[in-house]
Amino acid sequence: MLRGMVFIDHMNFDIALRKYYRGLDKPTIKLDYNKLFRNVCTRIDNVDFLKGFIFVPKPDDFLMKDKNLEQYYNWVAGMKNAPYTDVIEGRYVARQIDDLVPMDIERKSTYYKVEKGTDINLAVHAISKAFYNAYDIAFFLSADTDYVKVYEVLKSIGKITVVVGVKGQNINSIRPIVDNTLILDEGFFKTCEREISPKK
Repeated sequence: MLRGMVFIDHMNFDIALRKYYRGLDKPTIKLDYNKLFRNVCTRIDNVDFLKGFIFVPKPDDFLMKDKNLEQYYNWVAGMKNAPYTDVIEGRYVARQIDDLVPMDIERKSTYYKVEKGTDINLAVHAISKAFYNAYDIAFFLSADTDYVKVYEVLKSIGKITVVVGVKGQNINSIRPIVDNTLILDEGFFKTCEREISPKK
């Protein structure tokens, strides 16, 4: 059996997932990420899932005033307790647009957001774990071409690389660089749906 690890650029993946479900004119499915990781690994024969890594940006104090980002980070914090899953945090920082206009969380025209650390964290973890021979095959849930050099390095040391996209994402430029690609659709996502506990 091949030892498989899953690396997900969560914000990239989540944006693609939401866009896909908007295109279906349906609410975005709530995923159980442990199921997602395991089920992705089953798409390739003879792969044994070992562990998943979720790469996310932590909002700074200003951005944490945004209720949506606060909820997002609360979900991230909860994922730290998930089995066979590590959460690796980068940073999500607000930058003032105009020196004369103070940032106001209610006025998006006063600031912009910068994601820092996610790409480098993913690259470092994927390559360092490959160097220590912690896995045979890596699944990357991101269509971001910024990771192309990571895939090239991993292939050069004999690791199998699989890029996993959401239906509608264009991964044609990545296909020649990796060993395989997978595209996930609604039928697949239904197998990874989070079970909602009944209200008491």
